[in-house]
Amino acid sequence: MSQKGNQAVKAVSFMMMITLTGKVLGLVREQFLAANYGLGMEASAFMVASRIPRTFFDAVFASAISASFIPIFNEYLKKKGKDEAFLLANRFITLIATVTVIMMFLGMVFSKEFVWLFANGFDANTAELSASLSRLLFPTILFTAIAFSFVGILQSLDEFNIPAAISVASNAIIILYFIFFNEKFGIYGLTSAFLIGWAMQAFIQIPSLQRKGYWYRPNFHFRDAGLKKIGRLMLPVMISTWVQPINFMINCRFASQLHAGKQGVAALEYANNLYTIIVGVFVLAIANLIFPRLSRISGEEDRLEFGTTVKVTLRSMMFLLVPMMVGMMALSRPLVALIYERGDFGADGTLLTSTALFFFSLGVLGYGVQTILSRAFYANQDGKTPFYSGIVSVVTNAVLCGLLIEPMGLGGLALSAAVSSLVSAAVLMGPAVKRYPEIIDKKLIISIGKMAICAAVMLLFVLGSFRILEPRMGTGLLGRIVVLGIPTGIGVVAYMALAFLLGIEEAKIVFSAIAKLKNLGTRMNAVDETGKKMRKQRGYIRMLHGISWWLEDSFCFRVLEKIITTIVRIWMGSLTYACYRVICHGVGNAFYQSGILGFLRRNWDGALKVWHGIFPRTWHRLTILSSKAVKERRNPLAGAMAESFVLRVFNQNFIILCLCAIVFAIPILPTMLLALLCLGTLGLYAVNLFMGRIRVQRTSLVSVFMGLFGICFIYGSFTSYHFPKALQVMAIFLVFMSMFFVAKDCIDTEEKLDFVIFVLISTGVLIALYAVYQYIVGVEMDAAWVDAESFNIRTRAYGTFNNPNVLGEYLIIIGSLAAGMLWKVRNWFGRLFYAGCFGAICLGLLATNSRGAMLGLMFSAGLFVLLAERRLIPLGIAAIGAMPFVLPASLWARLVSSLTMNDSSSLYRLSIYRAGFDMIQHYWATGIGVDAFNQIYPLFSYEAANAYHVHNLFLQEFIELGFYGFAILLFLLIFFFQKLYSAMNKAPRRFHMLLAAFFGGFAGLLLQGMTDHIWFDYSIVLLFWCFIGIGMASVRVGEKQWQKEK
Repeated sequence: MSQKGNQAVKAVSFMMMITLTGKVLGLVREQFLAANYGLGMEASAFMVASRIPRTFFDAVFASAISASFIPIFNEYLKKKGKDEAFLLANRFITLIATVTVIMMFLGMVFSKEFVWLFANGFDANTAELSASLSRLLFPTILFTAIAFSFVGILQSLDEFNIPAAISVASNAIIILYFIFFNEKFGIYGLTSAFLIGWAMQAFIQIPSLQRKGYWYRPNFHFRDAGLKKIGRLMLPVMISTWVQPINFMINCRFASQLHAGKQGVAALEYANNLYTIIVGVFVLAIANLIFPRLSRISGEEDRLEFGTTVKVTLRSMMFLLVPMMVGMMALSRPLVALIYERGDFGADGTLLTSTALFFFSLGVLGYGVQTILSRAFYANQDGKTPFYSGIVSVVTNAVLCGLLIEPMGLGGLALSAAVSSLVSAAVLMGPAVKRYPEIIDKKLIISIGKMAICAAVMLLFVLGSFRILEPRMGTGLLGRIVVLGIPTGIGVVAYMALAFLLGIEEAKIVFSAIAKLKNLGTRMNAVDETGKKMRKQRGYIRMLHGISWWLEDSFCFRVLEKIITTIVRIWMGSLTYACYRVICHGVGNAFYQSGILGFLRRNWDGALKVWHGIFPRTWHRLTILSSKAVKERRNPLAGAMAESFVLRVFNQNFIILCLCAIVFAIPILPTMLLALLCLGTLGLYAVNLFMGRIRVQRTSLVSVFMGLFGICFIYGSFTSYHFPKALQVMAIFLVFMSMFFVAKDCIDTEEKLDFVIFVLISTGVLIALYAVYQYIVGVEMDAAWVDAESFNIRTRAYGTFNNPNVLGEYLIIIGSLAAGMLWKVRNWFGRLFYAGCFGAICLGLLATNSRGAMLGLMFSAGLFVLLAERRLIPLGIAAIGAMPFVLPASLWARLVSSLTMNDSSSLYRLSIYRAGFDMIQHYWATGIGVDAFNQIYPLFSYEAANAYHVHNLFLQEFIELGFYGFAILLFLLIFFFQKLYSAMNKAPRRFHMLLAAFFGGFAGLLLQGMTDHIWFDYSIVLLFWCFIGIGMASVRVGEKQWQKEK
């Protein structure tokens, strides 16, 4: 593909991403609307009230801007330059604003008449409410006219991203209203939010216009030749673009007369919105991108290029729309259930809406072809042909509505709209092919036939997987996601694979892009491999020799020398020693190369002298002047004091030992003792930092957001509803949080890093083995933990944490590190050791029977494989397939229940989540404060008033610290992940594996944090911040080793 083609694909892809974001937010907006108002009177009144001004705008101004203004504006740009084009734009916007203001006031005055015109079947109360809301919404005509005019200018100046993003701003405002203000202000507040959202669509484009050199100035010179030309072109175009709003107005009038009444109108609106949101992502993105180009090549000299461009556009769009049509028809009911069915929107509403969506989907191809061909005619300044097709479409729709409403009801109305779209597309295709014969050729017809075959085969896979999953997944949220997501994914894979086999060009382009991404990753790995340098393997040493080398300078060694020598002689002369000798050689080699022994030998520098920094110089002088013996250095003690003995011992390497003691004590010591140990380590760190003996790691955004989060936590403690008890929580939390800085700055060599991780993994293995022992002997547990009503579980191991879920959180972290070290070490005995550690940790996880921990471990393993070792992907897929046959039946049942959400534990969490969202609505800005959840929660829930936390880390922090604390925490985590990911390409291969393990393990922990408040246990709080600090230290050491080996 040429460079120009690549740029076009990138532009379309980026526009689709932006448009998709807007459409997704539109779906979320519709979800909130359905959940809060369902199919009731307020929903129907609001939908008609919002439809009236949109219909008038679409009928009068959308055509003038999209089909009349843009071609003439492009013509001015091409022939007269920017100044004249901008002058035309000022006059056009002034004219359109003047007319919209007049229409706005007329609409407010005659709002009741307009409601009757759109929905004459409404009762008096619904019609009155709809008229009242429409008066508030009529000003949207003015804002929309200005916004669309700005869109036309920016698109003509080759700026597509900001115009594509305008719906993101408006939908975000409406969603925020639903979250925080809907309960207080109701349907009238929602109407105001819609008005503000439409206004924002105009305002957010102003900076981009100014960067392009355009500044709006009112200009009332309406006799301009350009405006007259726009007017002559606008009338037929305007009538032709009345098709869609008039068709929908006809459908609404018929729907209001159905037996369902108001429900029929709302269901038709919901289905139409969902249909246009999904299809519009692709059709409108392509149409908006191609229209300015068609306008520029619409002359006779570019006739062949014009026809070819339209053909390629239609073929590419058909490649997307054919499977989309089939998929939407096959999955219309689960799609509507997932998007809408909650709150006031029940099963009856799902049935009505999915029926309408099924028949709307038949018109997908007609909608796409009609949109592209209409833009092609408008680019040629031909509005008559779309006008004629529009008349045929309206007549077809009206006749079919009258014929089909009785036998098919709401489905007949949707089918009428779909058939009218197809008829309109067929009417447009005739003159288009006559003018540009290149549009349809044999290759295009064969490609469409192949697409139809692929879609038919895809339908078999989709329906088959849907029939298998639907009765097994239940009606929970995750179950609905699985029922819709897995058949959709299978269908996409089947369609793309068959399309590639049949030689469809678009499929080849997609697979070519995937291959390029894969080759890019291979080249990056090759660069990593070239940076490695082979190191000579050290000779074997005996285990005793290694231990004695470690202890040779210590006083204890000299005292016990003869006893040890005697024992060793007896041991070495025994037959047992001869049997173990080979094993000891392997252990010694692995132990020596691991860096632990190297750390103890090389980093504990007994001859270090401190001569830099104000504090050590002062200390040195004081020790010299303290006594004559010290001054004359008459004995070893005096010499040691003269060399600042105390400071020399409690140096950075001693802090590493303290850090090892902390990670060892996390699952063992109580909270207060852990806090004292951390506080002492923090004090040593502060002294060494002041003396300049610790080289602080370069400040990153992770550290910045760490400090900001600490400030938010302090603020949340002092403003807590549980003050002053929250101050104790704050003190412990901040002390544990400070271990991030200790680990980040003190671990500056690979030996220190390996040493700390070795202690962490070894401790985790001991706890995991203890958990396995608990599971075997069967510890007693409360009935709430085992959920005997739903699962056949006898017991659950909890290790030293008194909570199996907390043990699972701990083992996720340890297991990921063991996997990383398994790939990092470079000798067979080390890998065997860490493989055993990983196996023991997995057994400990199984003993917890924690589904959140198992899902977290699988998620972290999947990320590790994707980031570090993709060759294991087939093995991972096979392992997932074997899980139902390998895992205990009780654990597998618990894993499946996390999708169906039908067990007591899941229902308990859902009840807490509902109350948590209610708390956010009331305390969204500042939160309730630290440790105040148990005080406030009973006021919002009557189902589970004894909950101590919300069972979700992110939700808990939003409730306690408010929006700002929650946002800072999110940014902190995002930048930590970004730091790990970016460092993978700047570190040797062994560190690439370790960093991938950090990435996957932390992601797995956060995944479990979606179902548990992982900070409820202080041990996990300390582990959490230590893990981030060790991860940042790994980034630092890895980049340093990369530079050294490079």
